[in-house]
Amino acid sequence: MIKRIEEFVKYINSYPIELYGEFGLQHELAFYFRNNYDDIKVYLEYPTTKIFGRSNTKSFIKKEIDLYIINSKNQKFVIELKMPKSDSGTPNEMYRAIEDVKFLEQLKLNNIDGCYSILFTNDVAFYNAKRANSSIYNKFNGKQVKINSLSLLEMPVFLHKKGPINLNNVYTSEWSTYSDINKQDWKYYILEIK
Repeated sequence: MIKRIEEFVKYINSYPIELYGEFGLQHELAFYFRNNYDDIKVYLEYPTTKIFGRSNTKSFIKKEIDLYIINSKNQKFVIELKMPKSDSGTPNEMYRAIEDVKFLEQLKLNNIDGCYSILFTNDVAFYNAKRANSSIYNKFNGKQVKINSLSLLEMPVFLHKKGPINLNNVYTSEWSTYSDINKQDWKYYILEIK
């Protein structure tokens, strides 16, 4: 599946699209998959209860999957998307991105064959916050994303009520650049969850 995700990014680099919201990106990816691969079924905003049953999903931190994909071999894949924009609350969006990784780890432990986190952002603070030399920003700032467990000490006080996030692994990726149809520059990463 990672190869197909990379082919989608290659395609939109050759034929740019407008990035205006997470839902739009989700649909573009689903359309691309449906139009190019006849060996898969693609579902959007799919309830976890339809896969695992109601009683088995109580511990999941999210209840719906952005893209749920089943191939002809009955392998199951999940893609979670985030698209924080320059007018969003940066630390909160960073928290949500780490939360997605935790959710994907939970799904992977429950026999989903492949789990992927994709984030596109035009928020410079996500990857180059001048004053952010510690805390949650360290996981995203710089040339590389390094997402690992998030402690209360790394979180702004207003996020403490959400609690820390414990991950099973560390995930790294280089930031890549995408220029959309309006010549707006975006940074993005793709993580494969173990």
